Amino acid sequence: MTKTLGFDLKGRVVAITGAGRGIGKSIAEACANAGADVFLGSRHPDECERVAAQCRSLGVKAGVAMLDVRDLTSIRAFVNGAIAELGQIDVLVNNVGLTIVKPAVELTEEEFDEVSAVNFKAPFFASTLVAASMIERGIKGCIVNISSQVGHVGGPLRAAYAGAKGGLNSLTRSFAAEWAAHGIRVVGVSPTFTRTEMMEKSARNPEFRKNFEKIPLGRPGEPEEVAAAVVYLASDAGRFVTGHTLLVDGGFTIV
Repeated sequence: MTKTLGFDLKGRVVAITGAGRGIGKSIAEACANAGADVFLGSRHPDECERVAAQCRSLGVKAGVAMLDVRDLTSIRAFVNGAIAELGQIDVLVNNVGLTIVKPAVELTEEEFDEVSAVNFKAPFFASTLVAASMIERGIKGCIVNISSQVGHVGGPLRAAYAGAKGGLNSLTRSFAAEWAAHGIRVVGVSPTFTRTEMMEKSARNPEFRKNFEKIPLGRPGEPEEVAAAVVYLASDAGRFVTGHTLLVDGGFTIV
């Protein structure tokens, strides 16, 4: 009989940045539901602790750390903390993102630097630190970068964000090629507008809601739909996928 590959993550440790709310929260809970131990980081560790409590109720281990991805020292402490508490990292999810919505000609250097640091520099160094640990321990792990549909097609008022996410997509391919010999897979997930607390605030603006009309499936995405893609890619079901960024966009990029 044909072997069916599973979607479970039992016996694996998943480290997730920006895991206290929104998509990161859903990813943490989905990974815990799939049997993974999780290590959660954000600038709001109290939020992460609430998510961790939910994960522990499923019978898995869950650790929490303060994490500011704009600071390389903080990223290094997060990675080292996960390894110290849970023994290793099998899956890293670079989830933290930041966009500033304004005309490109009005974007300041400081704003550009912050968007670039959060969306490109942070996943670069988090990935290299985790990959070095995987290589040292002989772990055939997986790194998942949460990108965006605008990293594929661009978009008005988000030039720096779109550029950083486009760079992240290229980084995903480059890391995948570089680390494949070690059995490390590097993949991405690109959501469309997704129903998080932040998006719900933006959706109060009728002009913003017009973006939903561009989605062929007729609605925004749900955080659990993005999380499901992460579980697939991180599990044995996705074990032959690397260097690819999966669009979870309701068809936004095909029109």
